Amino acid sequence: MQQTSTPSNTLFSRQLITLYSISFLVGTSFGIFNPLISTFMEQRQIDGIWIGLTSTIYFLTIALATRWVEKILRQYGTRRIMMLGLMVTSFCTPLFPLTTQLPFWFLIRILMGLGICCFFVTGQTALNSCSHENNRASVSGIYFLALALGFVVGPIIGFQIYSISPQLAFLVGSGVLLCGSAIAWKELPRKLIVAKKTPNSSIKLLNKLKFPLLGAFSYGFAEATLITLYPVFLLRQNYSVEQMGYTVSVFVVGSIISTIPVTQIADRYGRIRILSISLCVGLLVSLGLVLSERYEMSLLFSCLTGASVGPIYPLCLSLIGEQLSQEELPSGTALFTKIYSFGCAAGPILSSIIMQLLGGRHIFSLSILLYAILLVGIFLQQRIYRQSI
Repeated sequence: MQQTSTPSNTLFSRQLITLYSISFLVGTSFGIFNPLISTFMEQRQIDGIWIGLTSTIYFLTIALATRWVEKILRQYGTRRIMMLGLMVTSFCTPLFPLTTQLPFWFLIRILMGLGICCFFVTGQTALNSCSHENNRASVSGIYFLALALGFVVGPIIGFQIYSISPQLAFLVGSGVLLCGSAIAWKELPRKLIVAKKTPNSSIKLLNKLKFPLLGAFSYGFAEATLITLYPVFLLRQNYSVEQMGYTVSVFVVGSIISTIPVTQIADRYGRIRILSISLCVGLLVSLGLVLSERYEMSLLFSCLTGASVGPIYPLCLSLIGEQLSQEELPSGTALFTKIYSFGCAAGPILSSIIMQLLGGRHIFSLSILLYAILLVGIFLQQRIYRQSI
């Protein structure tokens, strides 16, 4: 018998706590794997284009697999598909430092993408199903906070262990994912109910969700660029491996500091309004991150960038739940994951091309442009809405 998810006014129901816990563990593994993969390839003198392309393949796989994951989610339920994804990623990632062949690296990244796609779609569908309209942004904020806390812990642990043994660092990340799979097995309902597919087309969902989807794309673009290429950028500026780990972690610390207050304010004063403010601040501090030359200033602007950009993802995720019915949630969440992943896929490869053409200081130029486009779109939409009243 299927067990339904009941939206709750509390931020800490048993199901939500389980999802927060798994999110933290997945974030920790992300914080270990993603920067270490780029560092491992850079230290073996792999061209930056190939580093960006391996990350692009990973996120492109997530994007393309969302339709398939949505289908099997409706058939087999949240717990099984989440466990499948975490286990696939856990088993294949320790293979990465065992080879130096690009084709094998690409294959491993594709398998990782399939596994993480299963986690994203199932986790975020369950999250919105368990959220109440009055606390949806706050629930998304705590979920993202747990993911971000993992990102803080991951690079620090990962780079420390990596300096001893790259293979051991990847094995630790794999073990963290296995812990997440065990929690899913024990705590999630056997078959968290998922409504049957509605006839709404992807075009209708795109029109209904244009701002949260564009926000997800922009955030994914910037996040993947920072995680994949910013360590390479710092390495070329003669920073140590430990300094790179702290710089990425400080970005996530900024996200942690701001996410809960910003999402709670958004529940009270309007999610679109607060999203616009976050984008404005993010645009300005990203410029500072690009232009800073001293390590201390890089740390400061990395923190400020995380504080302003970090809430964008949970705000956009909460808008998905706000604007869709329960029946539309799996399709909307899959589409959200797809667009976010396309942004993650495009970010590293396009930014690495811009860096080669215009120089390393232009690492975030395209991200800043996307923030500006989204801001203009929101401004024009709100202006049209006010004029129609």
